[in-house]
Amino acid sequence: MKIPKQLLEKIESGLLPTEILNGEDLAKKKYQKIASVLLSIVMREEPCVILTQRPETMPEHPGQIAFPGGKRENNENALETVLRETKEEIGLLPRDITVIGRLPSFDSVSNYRVTPFVGIVEPNAKFIIEPSEVDDIFEVPLEFLMNSDNHVARSVKYKGKTLTIYDMPYKSVDGVYRNIWGMTAMIIYRLYQRSFLSVFEIDY
Repeated sequence: MKIPKQLLEKIESGLLPTEILNGEDLAKKKYQKIASVLLSIVMREEPCVILTQRPETMPEHPGQIAFPGGKRENNENALETVLRETKEEIGLLPRDITVIGRLPSFDSVSNYRVTPFVGIVEPNAKFIIEPSEVDDIFEVPLEFLMNSDNHVARSVKYKGKTLTIYDMPYKSVDGVYRNIWGMTAMIIYRLYQRSFLSVFEIDY
């Protein structure tokens, strides 16, 4: 499916180049681990974002809603990491992903330095779940996530400061309720801030 030009330009307007030349993806603290995640947009008739739910048996972040991704291995760069992890977790092949840029790297509360990439996924791409890492895979309309009416603010205390974060509760057409929160919601909100802060209006 051809990507609507206006939508692609809107997304790209808030993204950084895919190649990282300044080392911002590297560890900034002692013992910090390095990771990459992929915010994938499937270009269906209604563009959707791919999300996963982690198994309750996972040692880190059990049951949470997450993007495909994970920890860097060996001499990988940030992009190589996210493509490998995405293939391992949900079976999505690199040939079916067009990575169009990234969001700024950041430090997570779980001592990771995380780099989020944004990719466009072919609508006929096949998904194969790795059950040890993914309990479920689902899609949420991009329009829903980029609509501020669906961003539920709450205050949290962190290192002596009060911060405002956003949850994005979502009920799918089949009636399943999921609360998108934490790091995943923060990455979505960052894309909203940088690319879609005005009212979401796309003329297809």
